[in-house]
Amino acid sequence: MKITSRTEYGLRAMVYLAGRTQEGPAPLSEIAASEGIPGPFLERILGRLREAGLVRATRGASGGYALARSPERVAVADVVTALEGPLTLVDCMLSDRSCARAEGCASRVVWRRLDEAITEALEGLSLRDLVAEGAPR
Repeated sequence: MKITSRTEYGLRAMVYLAGRTQEGPAPLSEIAASEGIPGPFLERILGRLREAGLVRATRGASGGYALARSPERVAVADVVTALEGPLTLVDCMLSDRSCARAEGCASRVVWRRLDEAITEALEGLSLRDLVAEGAPR
């Protein structure tokens, strides 16, 4: 399993926003410069996060991006799902109909346990947790 740069950058941007919730919206250029993320790519990422209801965008001179919910109410799983889709390692876990062997497949036990462990870990971490555990800015 490999997390894409879209999700890596998206999570970094969300942690950045979580760390500055009292300061108001952050301009795209500020987030990009602070986190070392190419601006056009970050804009697409933030667009997906906005569509998922995780960030809000404000236009104007004092505009920018901010979290749509408080940092403790945004789980890492929310960010990953918004950017990657369902939290599953193999497609057969999404539906029994995706594989003719699904009912009798012993390896599905492994995939289910891994999916459950990953989901539990990502749902158990909030942006607030990451800000608290991260290095000081």
